[in-house]
Amino acid sequence: MDPKPIPAFYCCYLLRSKDKGRSFYIGSTPNPRRRLAQHNGKTNGGAFRTRRDIHRPWDMTCIVTGFPSNIAALQFEWAWQNFHTTKKIPDDQRLNKPKEAGKRKKSNLSPTNGDKHEKKRKKLKRPQLTLNNSLSNLHLLLRVPSFNRWPLAVRFLCSDVYTAWQKYSEENDSKLRDGFRVFRDFDDLAESNVNHKLSASAVGEKKESPTMTILEKIDATYSGLKPHIAKSLALAAEMRIQHCSICQNRLDPETSMFLVCPSEQCSAAYHMACLAKKWTENQQSTGFLLPVSGNCVQCSREHQWIDLVKEMSIRQRGGKDLAKLMKEPRKRKCKVTETSASSKDSSTNETAADRPLNDLQDILEDSLMDVDFLVTDANDDPLPDGWQELLDDDENMSVTSTESGIPSRNTSPVQSKRQRQKLEIVIEDSEWDSAEALD
Repeated sequence: MDPKPIPAFYCCYLLRSKDKGRSFYIGSTPNPRRRLAQHNGKTNGGAFRTRRDIHRPWDMTCIVTGFPSNIAALQFEWAWQNFHTTKKIPDDQRLNKPKEAGKRKKSNLSPTNGDKHEKKRKKLKRPQLTLNNSLSNLHLLLRVPSFNRWPLAVRFLCSDVYTAWQKYSEENDSKLRDGFRVFRDFDDLAESNVNHKLSASAVGEKKESPTMTILEKIDATYSGLKPHIAKSLALAAEMRIQHCSICQNRLDPETSMFLVCPSEQCSAAYHMACLAKKWTENQQSTGFLLPVSGNCVQCSREHQWIDLVKEMSIRQRGGKDLAKLMKEPRKRKCKVTETSASSKDSSTNETAADRPLNDLQDILEDSLMDVDFLVTDANDDPLPDGWQELLDDDENMSVTSTESGIPSRNTSPVQSKRQRQKLEIVIEDSEWDSAEALD
């Protein structure tokens, strides 16, 4: 199996029922906007526990991002869901102790004589999932050794949930590690809501959820790494990467796993082992192999370790994803010629009897051919005055004039039929059917 790059985005999230206010759900997804629409029944999919209409609509209150793989996100999700039994939390630090719900009997056949014997097994009762224990156990999981060194960050989408988080953090003596990032994405909600109300009232549309507005701004693709990847490929192609900026030994771009500084004006490149050792020594992180963040040796700017490693993984293991990301759109050249409006108006005031035959032919040609499209190759000479470039990603992209009333060349019916026959892409999400749902 070929190694895969670090996923562009993966997060764990906490849902809260808007109607009940006491029902919560914990899950994980690579696309929070699409997943929230599934939980609310707007699209196909969604967990079974969130399909009851009495709990809908659901609101995404906070998300935990920065997981290096989908397996890591699923591990954190399971520990957050089962905070009363997970082994990631030491017993002396556990906030919610497991309670026995009773014993149930299970009949088994003896492997020696085939006689039936009953085996009693303990069943643990799951604590009620509330906002308080969800945030408190989230705070605890971010401090335990299993997840403390992960490059995680918490983004809050609701102000009251952030207030509860801040209150618990101030009352708790144990603090998160230095440099841990907490974002308040609900700060821009007031302005976005006002703009959305004006636009929705103007066209008579239904108001969209504020959470959906926030999730639209979260980039769940590799597009943010495109400048960094383009810089690394350019340095390697120009043979400007020859030595490690720390050990000064030879660095072969074709065989070495090298990291490049994301700063635009910096050309520093490192062996992965050299940079990891340098940053862990600067942070005095004894006993750890990988750092969390550090400063570039050449430009002295601070960068996150996960950002450098993610760029290297998509550059060396991206394959089709890398080709799609770095593909440049095709360029088309078209020239638009406009007819004089005054000549049109004067021609309409005259009758056919007052005009010569040649004038009538000229007017007819002008009315039928208002716009002339001239398409040439993108590699021709520079464009003269009065020309403009149009970008498109498809050979059958429609070209439409900016003037009203001029017909456009649309996509062919065969292509439209093929587009409708495309299968829907299914992205795996976590399904947890034992979430707490209160009536």
